[in-house]
Amino acid sequence: MTENRSENLKYWVWLTIAFGPANPRKWEVLEGYNSIVDFYDDAVYGRFPKGLLSKEINSIKSASMLTAEKTIAYCEQKGINIYCYEDEDFPQMLREISNPPSVLFSLGDLSFINERVIIAVVGARDSSAYSLNAERVLLSSLLKKGIRFASGFAVGADSLANEISLEANEKSAAVLACGLEYDYPEGTTSFKLSIGKCGAVISEYFPNHKPRSKDFVARNRLLAGLSMGVFVVEASERSGALSSASMALNQGKDIFTIVPHNIFDKRYFGQRNLLKDGAIPVFSGEDISNEYISNFSHRLNFIPNNSELVSIERKFNSSTSREGSGTITKQNGRSSRSVREIDRSLNQIEKGIDEDKGKTLSITATYVDTSDLSEIQKRIYDELSNGVMHVDQLCEKLSLDISIIFTELTELELLGIVKSLSGKRYMLS
Repeated sequence: MTENRSENLKYWVWLTIAFGPANPRKWEVLEGYNSIVDFYDDAVYGRFPKGLLSKEINSIKSASMLTAEKTIAYCEQKGINIYCYEDEDFPQMLREISNPPSVLFSLGDLSFINERVIIAVVGARDSSAYSLNAERVLLSSLLKKGIRFASGFAVGADSLANEISLEANEKSAAVLACGLEYDYPEGTTSFKLSIGKCGAVISEYFPNHKPRSKDFVARNRLLAGLSMGVFVVEASERSGALSSASMALNQGKDIFTIVPHNIFDKRYFGQRNLLKDGAIPVFSGEDISNEYISNFSHRLNFIPNNSELVSIERKFNSSTSREGSGTITKQNGRSSRSVREIDRSLNQIEKGIDEDKGKTLSITATYVDTSDLSEIQKRIYDELSNGVMHVDQLCEKLSLDISIIFTELTELELLGIVKSLSGKRYMLS
């Protein structure tokens, strides 16, 4: 079983039994309580909040803590990990979606999801040879850069992402619309076990749950939620892959797609429409990895090319005439600073590198008077002075809850001090 498991796990399993795995109503109910234990204690004594439907009350009454405890024991016996919303290794990005799972069942350890840049890979079950060949080349390149993949485990482009990861002995995630022990797609049990040994097979449904059509839509919100972006390999105009892309857009995530082999072929109409709407076209692995170097180089395998010159000048100007500059230079493998130090500095600076001409990039940040800001706002300002940051990084750096960070960022944005970017990233204006 998982380490750092919450003492309240049995209550979360009970709650999932009472409301159903993907039912958002549980979160509406919990808003009126200090803890899940408080809700359980009220429910045991028949005290229910106003607004619950009679069928919901009956479902809660029929949910048994004994069943929850037996479920946990069964999973322990079968080697299935259970992560509840309170667990340390519960995927952080899933906590940010509108209807997070209350419980996740997993073959394998989920901790790598919080440690890596995860890209969801979706596509057609009968993807063309062109799309599959392009997927293999591009994903192999991304694996070397430290990016890991999640899929909906459908036949075709989805499961190929897991296959490519296994071939490289790298972790990947498969997110199911059924229970972990239900054989779907049929004949894939051994494949699931292989993924679980190296990465993780994930489901919010109980182990023997048979999938229903609505479960695939619910699954897609999790697939998009735990990923920083969605890579569409191939999609027709009505492809199911577009559901994941749509949910990712609603969550503020990046959308990537392979350029269609034939713009007049209906198999690629979904991709064609995504590109019209601003999706990022992918010609090489760098088209995806470069989106995350600025904010997440600590999660990537970013090593500067020894043959290129990288020079970054930082200039600081303020109304009080406080100025300073620092230059990082690497050429022909020689540097006054180690590669590790360079990587650390590159992570702190929103940068651009002209790989063809080796130009020097100068980044200028103008300082403002922060005397009237709150202490938290000053700390946020100090962190953003180093460059663009994802809200997760701010939470980690400042050891504050995401709701507090968002409140302060909103006020700073209204003051014209902070600017929000796509994907829940922020920078100084």
